[in-house]
Amino acid sequence: SSHRTKTSTAPHIVAWMGRIAAILALLALSAAAFQPLPGLHPQGGQIDTNIMRKIVLVGGGHAHVQVIKSLNRVSRPSDVHVTLIDRQRQASYSGMVPGCVSNLYSLDQVQIDVAPLAEWAGDEFICGTVIGMTYDNEDCDKYVTVEVTDGNAVINKQVPFDVISFDIGSTTRGFSSVPGARKHAISTRPISELVLRIQREEEKIKSAGLKEGRVVVVGGGAAGIELALGLRARWNDLLNGKLSITLCDSGDELMPAESKACRDALNRVMLTYRIDVIHNASVEKVGQTTVNIQTSEKIGVKNQIVLEYTHCIWATGAERHQLAEDLNSQCGLEVTDRGWIVVNEYLESISHPGVFAAGDCNEIKLNGAKSPPKAGVYAVRSGPVLIENITRKLSGKKLTSFEPQSDFLKLLMCGDGKALGFRFGIPLFGKWVWELKDHIDVTFMNLFDVNLLPKLEIGGERGSETETGGKKSYDTKQYDAYEAGEKRPSASSAAADLLRTDDDVDYLHNWNIIKEMVQDGDYRRDVLAEARMKLA
Repeated sequence: SSHRTKTSTAPHIVAWMGRIAAILALLALSAAAFQPLPGLHPQGGQIDTNIMRKIVLVGGGHAHVQVIKSLNRVSRPSDVHVTLIDRQRQASYSGMVPGCVSNLYSLDQVQIDVAPLAEWAGDEFICGTVIGMTYDNEDCDKYVTVEVTDGNAVINKQVPFDVISFDIGSTTRGFSSVPGARKHAISTRPISELVLRIQREEEKIKSAGLKEGRVVVVGGGAAGIELALGLRARWNDLLNGKLSITLCDSGDELMPAESKACRDALNRVMLTYRIDVIHNASVEKVGQTTVNIQTSEKIGVKNQIVLEYTHCIWATGAERHQLAEDLNSQCGLEVTDRGWIVVNEYLESISHPGVFAAGDCNEIKLNGAKSPPKAGVYAVRSGPVLIENITRKLSGKKLTSFEPQSDFLKLLMCGDGKALGFRFGIPLFGKWVWELKDHIDVTFMNLFDVNLLPKLEIGGERGSETETGGKKSYDTKQYDAYEAGEKRPSASSAAADLLRTDDDVDYLHNWNIIKEMVQDGDYRRDVLAEARMKLA
């Protein structure tokens, strides 16, 4: 009887166990279906990006390289996919290019390898040109159209996004509109092309046995000044000192926003390095060997000048990127009358939520305050804010404001191992200023050198999206953030050290003084009072 009971109930138990196993298997499959996919692994295969949240970065500029590094595949949430789109695999760091022109750096030293950096971070890299964007409203499917080369064919590829950011820089003002400029002059943009053109022109000088050079630099801003000084350093000995360099400036004086002490120091540098300056100059035409300039030193009085040249460098200010205008006409992206993408204090487009822009290509609306000038420092400083806001936007969280500094350390290399600097209205000059500039620039570049970056290992907790509590997911600190260091010198000693021009100055000591002055307003006031007395 007992045996019959066992044999009769066993099939019933087995059947129920089978049903339970099937249910558990279905539950496991359902759970797996809703698990976020891991981030793209550079050595891994294809992933289904359709269920991923998508960040698209257009351009490998100074702000975006920080985003790429910070939102790497280990730090970011596993359901976030990042795509970088750029026409080139490398991006030039503008702050070091004049040093490259001077032969103080090689071209490789001034370029960030953005494609390998993206690969290190586990991002998708598309080598191509963005030619359009589809964005009907915030909730619709959004994508950019990218022109890419596939073998011998050029095809258009649609790249979807939830959040997109543009860091596309600018072009050179007047290069396309001034007659003859594009045909005969050497433009500062694209930066990599500038360096290659200078190298080719140098080979021509050598092969032709040129005995004398006449360089005309159009543009009296920081770029024009540094390039004039850089070419003096590079070609002066090559031409046995028979090199004239003329800088054409559209204003009444160079760098008019600086203090008189700084402007005087700059004029002394231009005199020392034999850079002639023509003020109130407007270039009307560039010929094969001449530049036609109109000057207006007095109201209503205009003079015509014809400058002969062997090399003409076009280093005027920034002009909008054509892509910004195209996006305005295609989908109504708000731009200024000069073609800059209009963003709010969060670096987000005022017309298209989820669209960000950083660096030269934007104009920031800051409650009526003037947008910062087109300078690389602002692109660099905006990087950490961009990281925060791209990730916060993706998660529907409150964005954080970008507060651009009103003044910054300006450093102009002289090409011979010295540099001129301006900070707090006082001039800084000497070998130590160049060593400081080199230190700042190389430190920034090293942050993105894949040979110096750690190997990323996926394991443990992935990037968290919580706003409070726990360890921060992303590195959003400034690369040169203040850290308390050596004991600060007295105000009198600090002023004396900053104004030294000999070769024995410790640049790190002076760098710490400058940082202390930034942090402590009272200390800054006292040091500046001492410096002004010494300069009087």
